[in-house]
Amino acid sequence: MHLSRFDRFVFLVILLLLGTIGLTILLGDRVGVTLERVGPLGTARATSTIVIQFSENMNRDTVPARLRVAQLSPEQADQPIGEESLEGEVFGTVSWNGSTISFRPSEALDPGATYTVILQPGAESENGRKVLSEYRFSFNVRSPRIAYLAPANSVPYNLWIADPADPTSVQQITASPSGIYDYGISPDGTKIAFSERNSNSGTNDIKLLDLESGTLEQLTNCVDAECKTPVFRPDGQVIAYERIDLNSDLSNVGASPTRIWLLDLSTRPATTRPMFEDSQLLGYYLRWSQNGSRVSVFDYASQGILVYDFTDQSTVIIPSQYGNPGEISPDGTRIVFPEIQLSENQATSYLQMVDLSTQELIRLSNPDDPVDDDVGIWSPDGTYLVIGRRYLDERYTRGRQLFKLNPDDLSSEPLVFDDKYTNGVFSFDPTGTQLLIQRFPDPIAMDDPNNMGLPEVWVYNMETQSLVKVADNAFFPRWVP
Repeated sequence: MHLSRFDRFVFLVILLLLGTIGLTILLGDRVGVTLERVGPLGTARATSTIVIQFSENMNRDTVPARLRVAQLSPEQADQPIGEESLEGEVFGTVSWNGSTISFRPSEALDPGATYTVILQPGAESENGRKVLSEYRFSFNVRSPRIAYLAPANSVPYNLWIADPADPTSVQQITASPSGIYDYGISPDGTKIAFSERNSNSGTNDIKLLDLESGTLEQLTNCVDAECKTPVFRPDGQVIAYERIDLNSDLSNVGASPTRIWLLDLSTRPATTRPMFEDSQLLGYYLRWSQNGSRVSVFDYASQGILVYDFTDQSTVIIPSQYGNPGEISPDGTRIVFPEIQLSENQATSYLQMVDLSTQELIRLSNPDDPVDDDVGIWSPDGTYLVIGRRYLDERYTRGRQLFKLNPDDLSSEPLVFDDKYTNGVFSFDPTGTQLLIQRFPDPIAMDDPNNMGLPEVWVYNMETQSLVKVADNAFFPRWVP
C-alpha cells in the first residue's frame, strides 16, 4: 500500500504520542498536584485566613496534617521540618471550598511578626495523585488600624481610618452627602459594611466597601425600610443587620418592630432573608459568638436576652430589663450583661453572668454596693472582663471609668481612671494588648467652661499602661485588623 507524505506524517505523530504516553506511564507522574493560588503573600492582618488552592480536588483527610504555620527563626527557615511540634507554631481550624483549603488561626497573629506556611509533600488528590514537593511561603503581619465616624459636632458623618502609631496618617474613606449611620468591620479587616441614609426616601441601606480595591457595592434595597447596624459573622461570610419596615403605604399602621435579617455574601449577588422563620421573634443589637454558632439579641417581646444556637435551632431567654444583649464569652459558654435597679432617687446598673449550659446566674457586682456597673467586654482569651464603673460614694465620679474584673473571684482593679473623662464604646484589638476607647472630656470636672465635651478616640496599651489620643471630635471607633 502506497502512503502519501501526509499519511506518513500523521503516522509519525501518532507514534510519538504513543511513545510519550508510554514514557509517562513508565516514569510515573513527575509533576503531581500543584498549587494554583496561596495567600496571604507579603502583608497580612492579625486575623487573616491562610488559603491554598490546589490544581484538583483533594482527599481532604490527607492535607491538614501536612499543613504547618509557624514563626520560624532564620536557622529554621530553610531547614527540613519533621513531625515534631515547632516553637511558635500556630494552631487553628480548617475548612474547604472545592479544591481550596482555608486555615483560620485560633488566636490572632502577632503584629510585626513574620510567619511561614509549609505544605509538606504527600497530600493526595481524589484521583490518587500526590503533592510531590514541599511548598513554603511567608508573610508579615501589619499592625491594626482604627476606623471611626467624624465629625461628631456636625453632619454628615463619614468614615475615617487612622494608624494609632501615627495619627497623622488619618484618611477619610467615605464621602457620603447624607451621612453614615453605623458600620461593621469584616473579621479579616479587608471590608467595611455601613448603613447609609437616603435623604430623599428617609430609608437606610447596607453598602460594602472593599478597603483594598476601593470598590463599593450596595447589598440591600430596602424600599420603605430602614436597614442598619451590620455585624459580620466571625467567618466573614454572613452579615446580620436590623430591619425596620416603615409601612408608609398602610394607613393607621406605624413602623414595624426591629427584626434581624441575614446577608449571605457567599452568593453573587448577596442574598438576604430574615434570621428567624418565626416572625414573632424580634430583637436588636445582635452579638455573635466567636465561632459563629450562637447569637444574642435583646428581644423586647419577651423582655429579655434571646440566645439562639444555629447548631440545633434552640433558643434560651434570659430575663432582663436593661435592653442590652450582653457579651458572649470567647468560648461561647457564658454571657455577661447589665441589669438595671430602680430606687427612689436614681437608676443604677450592675453586672450579671449566665452559664449557657446550666442556666446558672452569677452576680458579678452587687446592686447594693455604691457602684454603677454598666457594660462588660471579654478579653480575647476569656480570662477577664473590662467593665465601665462609676462610684456613688465618697469616691464619686461623674463619668464611668474602666476596670479589670476577674469573673471567677470577682476581684477588680482600676485600668483607665481619670475623673476628667467619661469612658465608653471600648473594644480590644485581636491580640488583646490594646484597648480602643471613646472618651468624653468633662467640662465641669476640668473646670473648663469653654470645653465643648466633644468625643475623642484613644488607645490604651495593656502592657505599657499608656494612653494615646488618636482623634478629636470623633466617635464610634472600631478596630480594623
